[in-house]
Amino acid sequence: MLFTNWLEDKSKIILFDGAMGTQLMNRDLEPGKIPDLLNIENPEVVKKVLASYYDAGSDMVQTCTFSSNVVSLNRHNISNLYQKINVEAINNIKAILPSEENLIVGDIGPSGEFRPPVGNASGDMWKAGFQKQAKILAPGIDLWHIETISDLQEMSAAIQGIKEVSEKPIIASMTYRKTKTRGFFTIMGDSVETCVTKLEEEKVDVIGTNCTLGSDQMIELIKELVNLTDIPISAKPNAGQPRLSGGNTLYDQPVEDYVNDIGQMIDLGVKIVGGCCGTTPTHIRKIRTLIDSR
Repeated sequence: MLFTNWLEDKSKIILFDGAMGTQLMNRDLEPGKIPDLLNIENPEVVKKVLASYYDAGSDMVQTCTFSSNVVSLNRHNISNLYQKINVEAINNIKAILPSEENLIVGDIGPSGEFRPPVGNASGDMWKAGFQKQAKILAPGIDLWHIETISDLQEMSAAIQGIKEVSEKPIIASMTYRKTKTRGFFTIMGDSVETCVTKLEEEKVDVIGTNCTLGSDQMIELIKELVNLTDIPISAKPNAGQPRLSGGNTLYDQPVEDYVNDIGQMIDLGVKIVGGCCGTTPTHIRKIRTLIDSR
């Protein structure tokens, strides 16, 4: 398949998309509302964001399904809508897909439920929830992006749930924080090395990291990642650190600085680049120019 060919092509840098949630917030998404609901309530605005990333030069764009697993939706008392949201998410992205040379990525976000002693989640509960979502999305996507996961056990549950209903490639993307003295860890205490070892055991196709970190800090993380694995690496940092102003979340990092940092990650060996919170089609367009100029 095309994605596998891209991974095998040593000269190919794959350009992913940028943020979905913050882009919808800029289009007056109601505070506290799950962005995924717009797949059925306002599909045109979702299509506009998706199309803006393809137009900016993304090789692949992900579905608006970050919070669309049944466990996550149940926390908002709308789990009865999980099938409709996921079905319409596929319809929305297919409606604006530019060509067969562009790919659709099935976006799988965290459940929002933690295991004891923090919460009541279990591996079986996670796996069942992710599997239900994956079964709906699988026919319409080219590959998977399991993203923003902060618990390695939840990541394993997601991978296993997906693999029981799909053989399509998986990008497994953890999110890390930088500690003051020990380097990078997930909020559940998983080190980068521990995560890489487990993800290699799970035989994912790409090991990724996204969210939480700005692009400058993610360079430091990437330096660690590239020395731990030969599996292709994906990086989607935030556009700096968020700042609250008048009830709005703002990201102030200059686009040029972000793109320069992405260039350094590519130099370090990152295969897939894009953006997370605060990034825009402008970021992606400038990264496209950077990639094409090499």
